[in-house]
Amino acid sequence: MEQASDVVELVLPHEVDNPNNVYLYLEGDACAYERSAYYLTQMEVPVVLKKEVIHDDYDVVLLKAFFAVNDMYLPLSPTAVLKLVADDKLQFQIRDRVEGFSEWKENELKKLSA
Repeated sequence: MEQASDVVELVLPHEVDNPNNVYLYLEGDACAYERSAYYLTQMEVPVVLKKEVIHDDYDVVLLKAFFAVNDMYLPLSPTAVLKLVADDKLQFQIRDRVEGFSEWKENELKKLSA
């Protein structure tokens, strides 16, 4: 998943109104976008956040969390259940809805822009 159109078409539909799923994408190591990235930080998974700007008929700013697969422990948390395993992604469902994504994203983008 390298092109901007791939991110928009494959990732954003999962993340726009994602109430309780963590989607991990295997791009070299592992990464998560937007709400999935937020959920990882709330579960205290050590991640490195970066801002990714998509310019392919879109002007979208995404937060992307990177982490080493070797640093990942299963289960991600006591409330995470593995729902999907594919060659290039994993999906976990967490029991409780986690609030606060919008505020978190705004704060993180400010930190990354500084």
